[in-house]
Amino acid sequence: MNTLKHISCFTAMCGIGIIVGCTPVQRDGDPMMQDFAVADQSELNELLETCENVLRDQGFRIDRVDRRAGVLTTHPETSKHFFEVWRKDVATGYDLWESSLNTIRRTVEIQTEPDLVKGETHMTVTVKRERLSAPDRQFNNSIAAFQFYGDTLPSATTGERVTSADVEWIEDGRDLVMEELLINKISARAG
Repeated sequence: MNTLKHISCFTAMCGIGIIVGCTPVQRDGDPMMQDFAVADQSELNELLETCENVLRDQGFRIDRVDRRAGVLTTHPETSKHFFEVWRKDVATGYDLWESSLNTIRRTVEIQTEPDLVKGETHMTVTVKRERLSAPDRQFNNSIAAFQFYGDTLPSATTGERVTSADVEWIEDGRDLVMEELLINKISARAG
């Protein structure tokens, strides 16, 4: 009987550890901001180049770099699954498992507001998350499972054919932990 008590206590402790360990880190809703010392336009260009390199190292593809406006954006990138150990586009274990179970993509936007008179620039990093929303598809054999993401299977609820028009990306807020990770990596490289 004593052993049964120990096993149930151990199971409860593991359950609590898993629940607590998988909760996302919460932070206030302000964008991640940092000030950098920048003397002239060439140093601002070096800072933007550093941002590009950090984003590429994290697995994001650069979409737009506007040096005059001080804006850098990435293409929406579908986040890694648990078996993609080489990718670095999620920041926590919770995000890893969430993106393994759901199709989630992230887009990074970096904005700089240079004040060359003061010799500094104000940088804001924003990481937007989106979740794929698609109707459930009806299939009743293993061969149909191969067609699950195609246009041939009907919807489970309406019975009508599911097309790409029925699939949409829904805004899912910001990835605050990834914002913090990116700004820290940029700060470390920029010195």
